[in-house]
This record gives sequence, structure tokens and C-alpha cells, in this order.
Amino acid sequence: MPKRSTAALPLKPPPTAVIMAKGVLYAYIVSLVVFLVFSALIQYARLTEAILPYIVYATSLGAIFAAAAYVARRLKTKGWLNGGVTGLIYLAGLVVFAAVLLPDFQVHFGYLSKAFLAFAAGAAGGIFGINS
Repeated sequence: MPKRSTAALPLKPPPTAVIMAKGVLYAYIVSLVVFLVFSALIQYARLTEAILPYIVYATSLGAIFAAAAYVARRLKTKGWLNGGVTGLIYLAGLVVFAAVLLPDFQVHFGYLSKAFLAFAAGAAGGIFGINS
């Protein structure tokens, strides 16, 4: 029986990357839904726009936590690391999205603290996901 050539086999992305991509997409969808709900509340209720930065931080960190828990639960290994990387991918996607849509967008030193928070929320979510 002749040997099969591996050149004809289609290349598949590693399962870790696919699961992380699904987790980040899940986080973006959760964030979008929460932002839409709060935008309706601000529009129709007597809420001021001064609470928006707090809502954005809380929503982003919560979505990162949930996505990291999903990723860690699916991968079943290295929860804190996979969760932290998921948080960093989420933040990197937001930076790319903002750079494309906002012409005067610039990355500044404050993003270092946001990256730390994204990694920490992801690591906490990964630990939670592994242990649940």
C-alpha cells in the first residue's frame, strides 16, 4: 500500500485558536448586547452619560471573564494562561477596531493598564472555568 502524501491534506487551525476565537466572538456579542441595553436606558431613562466609562469597563471586564471561562472550560488545561490570552486578544481586537473606525485614535500609555486588567480578568475567568 503506498504512503499518503501530507501535502494534499488541508491545513486546519489548531483547536485552541478556534476555541479562543469563539470565546472572543462571544465576548464581543455579550458586550454589544449590554451596550445596546444601556444605550436604551440612557436614552429613555434619566441617566447621565457620565456613567458611560464605568459601564464600558464593567461590561468589557465581565465579557472577558465570561469568554475566558468558556475557553478554559472547553480546553480543560492552563486556565489562567488561556483566559489571560483571551482577554488580551479581546483588547487587541478593540484596538484594531478603533484604529479602523476612528481616524484620530492613538494607543497611549494608559493601554498598558487596560492590557493588565484584560489579562487579569481573563486569568480569573480561566481559573473559574477550569474549576467549574
